[in-house]
Amino acid sequence: MTSGVRDHHWWQIDVTDVARREREPVMVRIVPLPLSISNAYLLIGERPVLVDAGKPGEEQKLLDLLHQHGIAPSDLALVALTHGHTDHTGAVNAVSRAGVPIAIGADDAGLLERGANEQLPANGFTGRVLRPYISRMTFAGASPQVLVREPLRLDAYGIGASMIPVPGHTAGSCVVLLDDGDAVVGDLLRAGFAFGRIRPHHPLRHYFAEDVAGVRRAVDLVLDHNPQQLYVGHGGPNVFPDDVRRRVDDIAPPG
Repeated sequence: MTSGVRDHHWWQIDVTDVARREREPVMVRIVPLPLSISNAYLLIGERPVLVDAGKPGEEQKLLDLLHQHGIAPSDLALVALTHGHTDHTGAVNAVSRAGVPIAIGADDAGLLERGANEQLPANGFTGRVLRPYISRMTFAGASPQVLVREPLRLDAYGIGASMIPVPGHTAGSCVVLLDDGDAVVGDLLRAGFAFGRIRPHHPLRHYFAEDVAGVRRAVDLVLDHNPQQLYVGHGGPNVFPDDVRRRVDDIAPPG
């Protein structure tokens, strides 16, 4: 496994400085891959990178979506997992068995290896209703090759972006901040009602959070990046940052 091990915390990182290194810019196209209850994303730059992988049992659907965009698993440079919950990791072996490395926040590596959801602190009634269903969503697990403890540049994998640890939703949650301003934020927030079928671009608080104050710090960090679009793990797929700013205390209470 590879990892970063310096002792600073994510909220002490100057993300702007991380993104502004002297290098040739790599243009990245974000392609949403809508799965049954979550979104995965294909980032297409010099090489393709997959962000998140859907729930257990969606292996073939994930492969079919990749195939629709001309991508075989062996074409992928990396799978970047925004966190360890199985509705985002459960089909990852469909691509990892082709030898594609998996990157995940170091503190969520155990969730991935065990293929289970453990802490699911609910933010409200809907979260409490969903918790038993999500808790039963398990798979055989997978082994990560890249453990993210500090901002990780993804240039070596063919895209101009950084994978940033943002503990809050889970201890090992990460976001992917593209150099051109957009961000894939996983379960930092969600969008739309009825699992995104109604008002799919309306930003909302997520159902679960291990650290409410951490979620707020993470949302502030992403907004400070001045993204044009935020791509979420449920609903959307995209929300507009100004809508998040207007409702930030509802979406991510200060804690």
